[in-house]
Amino acid sequence: MVYAAATNFQPKNNFKPTGGKPRPVHLLHRGDVQHPLELVPPGLLPLREDDDWKLDAEASESQRRAELARWLTDREHPLLWRSIVNRVWQYHFGRGLVATSNDFGRMGARPTHGDLLDWLAIEFRDSGQSLKQLHRLIVTSSVYRQSSDFDSSDAAIDSSNQFLWRMNRRRLTAEEIRDSILAVSGSLDTSMGGPGFYLFKLEKTEHSPHFEYHQFDPAESESHRRSIYRFIVRSQPDPYMTTLDCADSSQSTPRRVETLTSLQALSLLNNRFNLEMAKRFADRLQTESDQPDVQVDRAMMLVAGRLPSDEERDELVGYAERYGLPNMCRMMFNLSEFVFLD
Repeated sequence: MVYAAATNFQPKNNFKPTGGKPRPVHLLHRGDVQHPLELVPPGLLPLREDDDWKLDAEASESQRRAELARWLTDREHPLLWRSIVNRVWQYHFGRGLVATSNDFGRMGARPTHGDLLDWLAIEFRDSGQSLKQLHRLIVTSSVYRQSSDFDSSDAAIDSSNQFLWRMNRRRLTAEEIRDSILAVSGSLDTSMGGPGFYLFKLEKTEHSPHFEYHQFDPAESESHRRSIYRFIVRSQPDPYMTTLDCADSSQSTPRRVETLTSLQALSLLNNRFNLEMAKRFADRLQTESDQPDVQVDRAMMLVAGRLPSDEERDELVGYAERYGLPNMCRMMFNLSEFVFLD
């Protein structure tokens, strides 16, 4: 029985209903719950000198939550607007203007471009608070459109690229890799909304359910939707997605860990999902053309966004003739140009 969100239920041992009335909060001596001191009234951090930060002690829980929401979205809030634009910036560049996106406090990192962070925050706040417009503003900027090419003279000054003298080369996240494989193979279901899908077979549901990922059939069309609709089991994550550095959903993860391991290459070669999608990719190429060189050109365009060189075309055609087109498609899922974004 779960009581976490309930306010009225039959008392049982130490679980007692609150009836919607907030519990009293005491100052604790050295943080020890066994030694409470004076009662602490409800309140908020003042945003202005003349703010009345204390709330009515008799205010209900819903009134306190409403006051918190009003405080959080105040136009003069020093952190809210900066935090939002910093998070969006991090999604595009791999690192925020404040590197510690979960901590804007004294223990966090200082912004590398403080004036830019302030300007973006005010621009976002005063221009309708449209995230779409914020994304457009960032991706059309000159700093976003830079090449990721290396320059030794700039690297000698700023080796970690904190000041953005080039674009950061970024590996696709686990979800992006899975969605890209589905899109390239022609299997992606772009329908939006509705219930999620399982990437496992659920067994023993009556008690301690088992999530059997190895029994799932990747050919099931219901699972060919974008990864945002994937049902996530926090206690037993998907081994395939975890290998590709999918974040632990049971923890707050401000930034994804990006690793390069042999297990990732082996998964992209041998996982049953990739084997199935490689066959579908080959079927797509054969449907579009029966000429090997045209098939290779089309495959490279879909995977890397460019045509192959003459040498690459000859090697890929020879590989397909020797090992089969599905194996060539499977190998192309491992190309750096497919899993990395320059």
